[in-house]
Amino acid sequence: MSTEQIIQQKMARLQTLRQYQSYYGPHTPYPVILEINQLEKELGHLLRNNQTHFAGEPSPEVRKHSVWHVSRGTIDILAMVSFIGLLFALGVILLVAFLTTMQDQTAVASVATSFSVGAPVLRPTFTPTHDPNAPLPEYVESNDEVISEGVKPVDSFLPTPAQATDIPTPVPTITPRASDTPTIEPTFAPTNTPTRLPPTPIPVRIEQPATPTPSVPTPTPAPSYPFRFSEQGNREFQRTTYHAINIYIAVVSEGNIPLGGYKIVGDHVPSGLHAESALSTWNWSVTNCLDCDYVKQGNVKFEPGPIIDGTWNIYLADEGGRQVSPVLPLNYSSNPEQWVWDFVIFRRING
Repeated sequence: MSTEQIIQQKMARLQTLRQYQSYYGPHTPYPVILEINQLEKELGHLLRNNQTHFAGEPSPEVRKHSVWHVSRGTIDILAMVSFIGLLFALGVILLVAFLTTMQDQTAVASVATSFSVGAPVLRPTFTPTHDPNAPLPEYVESNDEVISEGVKPVDSFLPTPAQATDIPTPVPTITPRASDTPTIEPTFAPTNTPTRLPPTPIPVRIEQPATPTPSVPTPTPAPSYPFRFSEQGNREFQRTTYHAINIYIAVVSEGNIPLGGYKIVGDHVPSGLHAESALSTWNWSVTNCLDCDYVKQGNVKFEPGPIIDGTWNIYLADEGGRQVSPVLPLNYSSNPEQWVWDFVIFRRING
């Protein structure tokens, strides 16, 4: 038998099992689920090794070469030429920008040089001043007549500065401050001395008869059951959009082996509703889901009805209805945002 025939047979078997799973939903037996997973792994392995494709679907190589009929090497060459052209265009743009910047800087420098060469340099000039205390020159006489034929210099002698006169600094007169008026201390009137009262007699304590202390009643011991509440699922991962209550119960032994022949009994508060489940099985017969991340399995399911406000008090009972576990309260709300399903384990204490 060829590989393609084997793959077709496995795909037909997988399709049949999936139809079976879609019909039964979460109640699909666990061996069927295992066979579906095994078939999916085998098909994936065969398809990867033989590169087999379904009828009517072209292979990736055909689809690749059917467009433009261009080989892979030609595409690589075109990509390399495009990349080199892009680098060349980028280099031309950078070169033009650099040359433009250098031309602008040269023009600015030439303008600054022309302004610096043509502008005259202003220098400060100083006019000499004759010293008024120096002696007169030889060509000046006492009667201010010139005896020399030279040109008489300009009379720019400064006047002699007047001698400074000391100005007396006024000294402030200290005025004595008026003395403070002495404060007259008030005179207090004599107070009357209080009269001492006679001491108050101490009352005599009368001994009261001792009252007997009532004894604390001894609490009644809680009834012991062969089963105990062992575990409850995390409601953060148990939200649902289904309007009815679903509680998955696992009745197990101390070694975690499913025990059959037990049922769940529940009473609702405050409505007073009463409900009972079917008997538990000896295998893992109920599962919340198979393709989710939070999978819980049990051997009995409790479905009392739609979700309403209140508390369902549930406990485990044997086939005759005798209670064999403590009561477990479970609260529910009719708000769709708070709808949840639950998972509970009742484990036998001894055995």
